[in-house]
Amino acid sequence: MALTEALFLVVAVLVAVYMWFQRNHSYWQRKGIPYIPPTPIIGNTKVVFKMENSFGLHLSEIYNDPRVKDEAVVGIYSLNKPGLIIRNIDLIKSILIKDFNRFHNRYARCDPHRDPLGYNNLFFVRDLHWKDIRTKLTPVFTSGKVKQLYTLMQEIGTDLEGALKRHGEKSSGKYVTEVKEICAQFSTDSIATIAFGIRANSLENPNAEFRNHGRQFIKFSIGRAKDFFVAFFLPKLVSLMRIQFFTPEFSHFMRSTIGHVMQERERTGMVRNDLIDVLVGLRKEAAAEPSKPHYARNQDFLVAQAGVFFTAGFETSSSTMAFALYELAKHPELQQRLRQEINEALLEGGGTLTYEKIQSLEYLAMVVDEVLRMYPVLPFLDREYESVKGEPDLSLKPFYDYSFENGTPVFIPVYALHHDPQYWTNPHKFDPERFSPENRKSIVAMAYQPFGAGPHNCIGSRIGLLQAKLGLVSILKNHAVRACEATLKEMKFDPKGFVLQADGGIHLEILNDRLYDESAAPNH
Repeated sequence: MALTEALFLVVAVLVAVYMWFQRNHSYWQRKGIPYIPPTPIIGNTKVVFKMENSFGLHLSEIYNDPRVKDEAVVGIYSLNKPGLIIRNIDLIKSILIKDFNRFHNRYARCDPHRDPLGYNNLFFVRDLHWKDIRTKLTPVFTSGKVKQLYTLMQEIGTDLEGALKRHGEKSSGKYVTEVKEICAQFSTDSIATIAFGIRANSLENPNAEFRNHGRQFIKFSIGRAKDFFVAFFLPKLVSLMRIQFFTPEFSHFMRSTIGHVMQERERTGMVRNDLIDVLVGLRKEAAAEPSKPHYARNQDFLVAQAGVFFTAGFETSSSTMAFALYELAKHPELQQRLRQEINEALLEGGGTLTYEKIQSLEYLAMVVDEVLRMYPVLPFLDREYESVKGEPDLSLKPFYDYSFENGTPVFIPVYALHHDPQYWTNPHKFDPERFSPENRKSIVAMAYQPFGAGPHNCIGSRIGLLQAKLGLVSILKNHAVRACEATLKEMKFDPKGFVLQADGGIHLEILNDRLYDESAAPNH
């Protein structure tokens, strides 16, 4: 009898859970919002569970679903949580700029107890804390400061040239390699020197400490895919599921490294106009007014800013460089045009490029912008709606008779916008001419946002762009890239990836100038 009662109880609980999910899964239908029918219990996350696609790119698949092609928004469910994918350009502008005060937080969250470096950094921090921190960190990223950092970047560019030369000498001038790795070695060394004043030496030793930790952070295993998925799409479960954006090993490394560098900077009084100087300044600010509350009394707050600067800085630039090399290898005529522009500028500058000169290279800028269109490193943006006290909730009229509810997540599918034929002719073709000075004027602003838009846009975009440009110049000035047997014929993204990453890597042949010129000669 007891067994029968237990079975009945289990069945009753399962039925109740199922009915609860079904009730939640009828939310958009009840609100009169177009939606993609969810799978029972798991909502619109089936492709993620089956490892067929990342949820970020799945948002773009939903954007392109023929059933919603004329809709302004699409209702979805992350398991049982109703969210909205925004398709209409005006609504996107409203969320990111015009009504920013209602969407100033990301939906994603980190656990303040198990992952303080994730919780405290500029990317995840919420409410007024975000505004205060952004204001404090902005001085590092002004055009004047970036110009000062350029000399330090150039030293790493020279290291990259030397590394390519060494590899070439070992293999008669040409070899096949996974280019994302060498790009990541360059961007790791660059970020380490410009942000922390540290020589990471990844280009000399690919297993150097900085590179190893960066590699592990971005290595997409099933476990890491779960961490990112929960943090961004089921944030209320981060504590329950013990999710950590920054792993314990990475957190320990950053704490010991940044703590040591800050101590040395305070001891010597050295000034480098970098991120560490800003963090040291914040700590002095806190010490000067001991009776006032201040973020900088929490060492993890300081380390958190360094952690996100490092991870975002090396990954975005190295991905942009690697995808650029992939497209240039597939389009040798475009590669030749870019190399010609670079070499003419180098001749004019006596072998080096000033900050002003590299920024003035028109075709280089066109290539990088087109790469960021085709391969936006973060393929979506997330925000959370917050009601404003004393004001009516934001309405979706004239599109739908619906007002946002507090806590509703919204997702902007950047990858889909960047490939929408409504805004881009032949969007899957690599065509830098879209960004020529005359064509640039006709680009729909909200349909192109590799760094986001509005007050929450990427604070480090200037540094990221400059780093990618300098890296490409350093590679292409004496070398060329060519597709080989191991090169992906069509780009395929890692379904476990949170950011865009080629599945299996980007393998290309790197040749020195002499071999490239010989192979391009008419009798070849």
